[in-house]
Amino acid sequence: MAEEDPAPPADGDAAPTPPPPRPPLTPEILAAFYENLDANPDPDVAADALAEALELRDRTTDARVGSRVDFIFNALDFARDAGLTPAQTVAVHEVGQAMLDACAVEPGPSFVFADAESLFQSTILPKVAAEPDREGGQFSVTDVRAVSDYFAKGFFQHFSLWRFVWSEEQEMDKHETFKRVEVAFPARPLPDFLTEQANEERLAKEAEEAEAARVAAEEAAKEAEEAERLRLIEEEDAKRKAEEEEYARRKPATLADAVEHAVKTALAQERAALEAEYAVREKQLREKISVLEQQMKAK
Repeated sequence: MAEEDPAPPADGDAAPTPPPPRPPLTPEILAAFYENLDANPDPDVAADALAEALELRDRTTDARVGSRVDFIFNALDFARDAGLTPAQTVAVHEVGQAMLDACAVEPGPSFVFADAESLFQSTILPKVAAEPDREGGQFSVTDVRAVSDYFAKGFFQHFSLWRFVWSEEQEMDKHETFKRVEVAFPARPLPDFLTEQANEERLAKEAEEAEAARVAAEEAAKEAEEAERLRLIEEEDAKRKAEEEEYARRKPATLADAVEHAVKTALAQERAALEAEYAVREKQLREKISVLEQQMKAK
């Protein structure tokens, strides 16, 4: 592999800042990339997700970031087509990133084609073994031949372009516009969705509860009315008995008073007997009514 180096950049050009540390390519990120690549006809979907996972921002506006994402995308796609294991794919990714980072750290004439070749060999050869642990990231002779051929036709064939991208500052026009927008009020949460059957059951239950509450209120009102009626009767009876007792304690002054006293006493005794009999009958009647009500409710 040989290529003539381009002319060095003009004096005074500032060397680009080395790229900041990035998250490593993990098996989870790799699996998600392949899943997105297979599930979406647009490869940009997988590329965007990969750039986000590796924290490579602004790939559509920054040429360096965009070229790095494309480089990683193609390397991962090649690794799967070549039948490499996930660990071997991560190793290929690390070799590629070392090559790109070298272009960024040592731009211009200080990093020439021979340096790139030497760096590639020093990073790939330690991973080659006669009986490789492919699941551990080691390569067989056949594997490393495929990887070397890929880098020869990719990175090394376009080495001058890669070095130029990382040694020349790109011009960028940045514009910022601030606009005031009216933010809508947060929407109220929707009620829980109910099926038609569930809604009918809810309405039926509410109707039953309302009817039960109405019946209970009517019964409570009747009980209160009956209690008031009994209270008035008891007050009237107590008043009448007190008058009768007071009258009974009086001594008749004349024969007419004695006759009247005897009649009233007899009437009071008869009334007391009738009241006792009526009280017993009323109690029995109330018990029968209560039994009938329980039977009707049971039906």
